Amino acid sequence: MFNWNGTRIVCTVLPLAAAWLALAGCASGPDGQAADPSVAGEHRITVSMYDRGNIPEEMGTPTQNMWVDWVRDNSGIDVEYVAIPRGESVPKFNILLASNEAPDLITEYDSEFIHKLYNQKQIMPIDELIETYSTEYKHVLEKFPILKKLSTQPDGHMYAVGRVQGYFPFTYLFIREDWLDKLELDTPRTTEELLRTAIAFAKQDPDGNGLDDTQGINMSGFAPDVINSMFQNMSWVLEDGEIVRDWERAQAALEFKKALFDADAIDRDYLTDKNGRKAEQDFLKGKIGLYAFAGNAKEIYDAYARLRSNVPEAVIAPIALPASPFGQFSAQFNPPFQLSGVINAKANDPVSVIRYIDFMSKETTEATFKHGLEGVHYRLDNGVPVTIDKDKYDKEVSWLGDFRTIGPQYHTTEFEKYKQDLDLNKPFDREVDDLLNEALGLYISPERPYAGFTLDRYMPALPNEIEFIDSYAERAILDIWNRAILGGEAYSAEQAVQDARKAWGDGDGAQVEQWYRDWYKENKDKWVFTEDLYDVRIRSEFGK
Repeated sequence: MFNWNGTRIVCTVLPLAAAWLALAGCASGPDGQAADPSVAGEHRITVSMYDRGNIPEEMGTPTQNMWVDWVRDNSGIDVEYVAIPRGESVPKFNILLASNEAPDLITEYDSEFIHKLYNQKQIMPIDELIETYSTEYKHVLEKFPILKKLSTQPDGHMYAVGRVQGYFPFTYLFIREDWLDKLELDTPRTTEELLRTAIAFAKQDPDGNGLDDTQGINMSGFAPDVINSMFQNMSWVLEDGEIVRDWERAQAALEFKKALFDADAIDRDYLTDKNGRKAEQDFLKGKIGLYAFAGNAKEIYDAYARLRSNVPEAVIAPIALPASPFGQFSAQFNPPFQLSGVINAKANDPVSVIRYIDFMSKETTEATFKHGLEGVHYRLDNGVPVTIDKDKYDKEVSWLGDFRTIGPQYHTTEFEKYKQDLDLNKPFDREVDDLLNEALGLYISPERPYAGFTLDRYMPALPNEIEFIDSYAERAILDIWNRAILGGEAYSAEQAVQDARKAWGDGDGAQVEQWYRDWYKENKDKWVFTEDLYDVRIRSEFGK
């Protein structure tokens, strides 16, 4: 075990009371079959835990640390955690499932993987288990029925649990305000103005060093997503009561990207920057005027601090995505409701798994994994938790995100928690706080809704044969878009769209279109769509 200073201690753990074990009984079925949910049990359960490599060495491991002990001591559940490499979670789960060694509770955010497990009958329905044995998580579903919608598979049963995170941004468009001031430009409000601003940033020496070494906007990393969002170029749009494959918006977005390239407003070698790292370094060196970024509040703080260290006069601000002829939209934001776990069909004691889910869904558990322990990691100031020692919090609590995968996690969002820990007596922290507040208002607004018909995380999972057709055709189309951007006047956007439509048709894209039409007809009253996320009735629940 570990004490609250993070050092190992040796102690004796008494076994669970015999009376409790007798009451719990045995929930395993014959011949290793799934347990009978009507039989209550209390045995060791196994739960997956991501290994991100972010735990201080003196704190232990993802599966052995003081918080694992805390869960066991405070839940009364004998839980064993199974480490899963975060970057290889799906392959690892597939290996464990194939060898019958998968944990009882599989925690995973990949909704497509969850759907495949359902199709493979690797997970169990949980409706009756929740109705009979749950109190805390059942209350979450009653308060947020949208989570039940997301959890329900085509057979009408729930197969997943999830978390309620609340609303906060994930994708941003930052602008160098000091460059705007120097060039006497206004913040761009339309895509035409954005294009002119990007060209000015690239051509008018905004950093004043006399060299032709600045870029208007990044074109690698998250920039394509941001530009596509401006033009609502999401491949699929809701139109006249159907989901249809769109080409008009694709052409408009392509024309914009070609104009940036033709004007030398971007890095002309952007296609070689596969992960966006070069663009990130260019931004941090003060060489990019508009920067499309995705990440959390801490990553924003750290990036801005590095930029300011390199370029002391740099000032950045988030801006609303400029309006295009198709409207004004926002890019991807953090999913307020997210599927995060399924129960293995071969779990011996699903009742205890539900009890674990209930414990992790308690508001007190949420608060502990968000703030730590009162008197140890935080104190209450007029009812608001205030971190006592930032270094201690960072070492012992800051990495607990994967203990917050289930239930209500919105009372203090990750976004708000980071803002709470800023020192507003410091000018830079106060500036970042203002920046984050402004971004929240810009990017979470029904006036500028997300551009897609639903968030990426909520997109329907395509059947294998349809997914193969779609991915093969999309690769061909992406190659056409890239060739058109680089092709100048010799390869127009109009011609590229004609070529893309032909590639789509030749690749049996009509089958994908038909699948979406049929899916929407069947699910339009059962799915979670973008307009649902801006429903004031749902938003108001987060204030209760």
